Amino acid sequence: MGKSELEVLKGIDFSVEKGEFVAILGPSGSGKSTMMNIIGLIDDKTKGEYLLDDVSVEKFSEDQMAKLRNDKIGFVFQKFNLLGRYTALHNVEMPLILRGYSKSDATEKAKEMLASVGLEDRIMHKPIELSVGQQQRVAIARALVGDPELILADEPTGNLDSSSGEEIMDILIDLNEKGNTIVMITHEREIAEKASRIIHIRDGVVIEDE
Repeated sequence: MGKSELEVLKGIDFSVEKGEFVAILGPSGSGKSTMMNIIGLIDDKTKGEYLLDDVSVEKFSEDQMAKLRNDKIGFVFQKFNLLGRYTALHNVEMPLILRGYSKSDATEKAKEMLASVGLEDRIMHKPIELSVGQQQRVAIARALVGDPELILADEPTGNLDSSSGEEIMDILIDLNEKGNTIVMITHEREIAEKASRIIHIRDGVVIEDE
């Protein structure tokens, strides 16, 4: 936009505690995706402070931030971001291979994760051979395979029919009950109400925290 400035988030101030399931609810253009990217260490803020595990992210180098993303955060994207040429198994094991796991260990853990989301009989299928609901399950398994402390879910039911959406939310609720911290972006009030806390964002401002 040249020299003009666009202020996306304005004085945002909130904390997420370990083990919470928080929904960030807002319409398109409200700033919730920018918020998600800052929490996930994908985008940087222009001012203010972000603490992750009580440590300011300002203290970390780019390499350290990349390691934090890999070690602490699991991402579930609305468009899945699966690698179309590869099987469900390879999509899930790849983050572990990139971390230096042996192929056999990565494969074993990936199989466990796919079984945990009900896809033990689909591990050798490519994304195009799976339903959209099954593709989202693969994406969740990939997010979980590294045992992240924080799961960031960006419109996880946005591309799904209502039945598949319910199944995905049941998986997220179950993960939260097992101790995972989840922050979910959504524009749907019905989906947000599945979380234990809802932060409403509109025009870059938190208007309610319930």
